[in-house]
Amino acid sequence: MTYSASTDTPVKVITTAVLVLFLFIGQNNVRTIMSDHIDKSVVLIHGSILLFLIITALFCYFYAPQSYTLDETGFSVNRIIGKMNLKFDDIEQVRAVEEGEMNGLIRTFGVGGLFGYFGKYYANRIGNMTLYATQRKNRILIITKQHKKIVITPDDLSMLEKLEQGVKSW
Repeated sequence: MTYSASTDTPVKVITTAVLVLFLFIGQNNVRTIMSDHIDKSVVLIHGSILLFLIITALFCYFYAPQSYTLDETGFSVNRIIGKMNLKFDDIEQVRAVEEGEMNGLIRTFGVGGLFGYFGKYYANRIGNMTLYATQRKNRILIITKQHKKIVITPDDLSMLEKLEQGVKSW
């Protein structure tokens, strides 16, 4: 069964703002490159900036969670590139994240709003974790037998019950 992962308002606002900023910076770089009588080093610098902006936006888009899938053996985080799979027999515990557990969340190596919240994060009450989230509600914490912590945010919180049933059946 597939569970949708829609983005919340902060993600939409951050994504729109960042993309508008990238377009503004990018058009200034294109205008500079297209001007007459410029040095090759200026073209190289502004071309590199353009390339960096494009790669950043595409990376975040392609690796952002699109949906979550449950089947008889485990669950998957569906992304355009790099689907993440986890088998039920690798999961030790599944539970809802309590209110306040994610307070003071620190992004250690991840994306904080451009198409979602994904990557490595740290919270005092949970510790190090990997987020595959698109919103700030319906958080489900998955702890593996290797003590890795994964947080997902499906639109339908009934996924928590299905995950628990799948883990118990293994």
